[in-house]
Order: sequence, then C-alpha cells, then structure tokens
Amino acid sequence: MNRIKLTELIDVKILQRIQDAFSEFTGMAALMTDEKGVPVTESSGFTQLCIELVRKSDKGRHRCENCDRMGAINTYENGTPTVYTCHIGLVDYAAPIMVNEYMIGSVIGGQVRNAPLEEEHERAMARELGIDEETYLEAAKKIHLVDGEQVSKAAKFLTELAAVLSDMAYQNYIALQNSMRLEKISRSQTSYMVDIYSNTEKMFALWIESARLSLANKDREAMANSLEVLIKNGKEILTAFGNTVEYAKLTDSGISLKESAYNLKQIINDAIMMQRKAIKEKGNRVQIHTPDNMSVCFFGDMGRLRQLTSTLVKIGNSFMNNGIIEIHAWADKVDYADMLVIEVRNNENGMRESSITGLNKYMQHVNMNLLDCEEEEEKELFILRMLVEQLSGRIIFESAPNGGTVTRVIVPQLEMK
Repeated sequence: MNRIKLTELIDVKILQRIQDAFSEFTGMAALMTDEKGVPVTESSGFTQLCIELVRKSDKGRHRCENCDRMGAINTYENGTPTVYTCHIGLVDYAAPIMVNEYMIGSVIGGQVRNAPLEEEHERAMARELGIDEETYLEAAKKIHLVDGEQVSKAAKFLTELAAVLSDMAYQNYIALQNSMRLEKISRSQTSYMVDIYSNTEKMFALWIESARLSLANKDREAMANSLEVLIKNGKEILTAFGNTVEYAKLTDSGISLKESAYNLKQIINDAIMMQRKAIKEKGNRVQIHTPDNMSVCFFGDMGRLRQLTSTLVKIGNSFMNNGIIEIHAWADKVDYADMLVIEVRNNENGMRESSITGLNKYMQHVNMNLLDCEEEEEKELFILRMLVEQLSGRIIFESAPNGGTVTRVIVPQLEMK
C-alpha cells in the first residue's frame, strides 16, 4: 500500500481540473501534494509572494513542503479540517487523501491573511529567506485579508473535496488490485503447474530408462522391480496432479466437495506413502495410533482428506531428524456427525510458544491470500488451511508435553457402520 502513489490512482489531469475549479470557486490558492508534501499538480491561484518568491528560494520551498505535509498529517490525526499559519505567516488549510487508512496525498489551500500586515516582520522574513526586501514587501501587500469564518468555510469545502478524491482513489485502488491479482494468478498457476510437470517428467524419464535397460538385458528381476516402483509411485503422481487441480481451484476460488465412503486407516497409510521418500531421507519413523473401538469407515471427501493428511505428515516430518512421527486419529460423536480428529506429533524441535501463537493466528487470518505466499512452506500452510475450511473443520498448533509440536485437525465426517 505504501508503494501506491496518488498519481497512479487518479490521473494528474483530473486532479488539476478539480483543483483549478476549487481555486476559482473560493478565490484562494490550491495545490495537491503526495504523502510527503511534494506537489503533484501545478499551483492554482497562488499568490506572487508564494509562487514567484518564497517557493523559488531553496529554504522557502523546503519550509513550504514541510508546512503542507504537517497540515495534512494534523488533519488525518485529528479527523477535522486543519487551519494553520504557514512559516511566513499566511493562513493555510489542508485535508488528506486517504486509501485504506493510508495517506497517499493531500489537498492544501489558502495563502490569505487574517491580520494586518506588519512591515518589519515581512522585511525580516525576506532577509531570512534571501529575497530582496522591497520586492518581498510589495508582494506581501497584495495578499487578501479575510475573516476567520470565510477561511473555515473554505477549509470545510476542501475537506469534502478531499473525501471525494479519497473515494475515487479507493475505487481505482480496488480495480488496480483486481487487475494485478488476475495477472498474478496467471503467473502463479503457470509456475506451479510447470514445476509439477517438470518433476513428473523426471520421474517418468527415470522409469522409462530403467525399463528400457531391463528389457534390453532381458533382466526379469529388474523389470519386476521397475514395475513395482511404478505401482508404488502411481499414487504419488496422481496426488501431484490432484494438487495441481486443487491449486487452480484455490486461486480461482472454485470449491466443490466429492464425497464417498472411505477407509480411514487406508487414508493414513496412503498419506505416509506419499511422504515416504522425505521421511526416509530425514531418518524418521512413523507410528499410527487409533482406538480399537473406532470405526475405520467414514463418509466424506476422500481426496481432500488424503491430501490434508499427507500435508500434515509432511509438516510433522519437517520438524525433526532421526525421530518418531506419531499419528493419532479418533472420532468424537457430536449430534448426527462424528468430529474426526487427526493429530501429527513430533518429539523434538518444538516451536516456541510465541511462534505457535503466531502460526495459529496466521492460519486463522481471514485475508490470507495464496498469491501473497512467497515461500513453499507458506503455500503448503495455505493449502492445508483451505482444505480444512472446505471440509468445515479447524486446525490447531500447540506444544507437545515432550517438547515437540502437535498439529491437530478436526473435521466433521459421517461414520459408516
């Protein structure tokens, strides 16, 4: 948001026309600046004193920009029009242009006097700014003298104008964000799918070469091994393509459940198989714990539940080396449904409480966006959270009694008797 500029949301020509009309209507000077007080438009109705003398002085221009910026900031902080006296003693007023509580610019006006001119004060100011005293004094005498009520009315009008500009900027900001989101979706989906294709292509290349050599050597045992590897990895390939489809649905906000009867223990075993290579590389082992009296058959979205469980195992595996990953699963009866609970526990490298609190807050954040995820771990957490939401469940991270970390998912499912 801080990188968005006023002139990126509202064309400078439109700002200039609105500003010129305001100055002509009130008979006072007007200018629009960026969030730092630097002008983005040509001045309207500026007095000779300000535009030709003070702002052409390096010291004067710097002070003018500071006054413009501080006037808008005071307006933003106080929530009311700001009427203030600038560094050379003229009355100015300011109002901020806001988008999502960020000030992206300001509208300023004024350059009038509310008290009689004091010649010695004007001469001293001219000397301080390095401007010829006589020229400065003659320009100062041309400044309009107005009463406080007239200034207040102009300031109120200016504030209403700033509110209209803020609304225009916000609408354009939303349109710009939507445009950027569509572009980012296209790039993100393409990148993700290219990665999936690249990894799958490498797998198939290895299998084909292995099978070719086996056939060339007429090695039945090697051919049998190649076939066994292909069968074992078949589910992993299907899951990879499933993830690709799920990713596309998530970025396009497409959600549909495909429910069927499934065997819970088989789901868990499948999830472990999907992650077996990573588990083996880290020297970890997996233990499954389920109550003896728990039904193994449920009715729900088998594909999403398998994908969810696989991601849980992957997260648990990432926390440890040469240890035991415990998977606990049970069901608690709630009204007509069962609340299926799946926990993945690791026994080392537990996160700090502050990290767990932050992670739980991150997973519950309503504005969390897959397109904002930069790291692979962030994408996995996002997809995990979306899967849990699609299954009307919830996810919790907490410390394990042995110092490790527990990742718990709770989803409603129907038990099959």
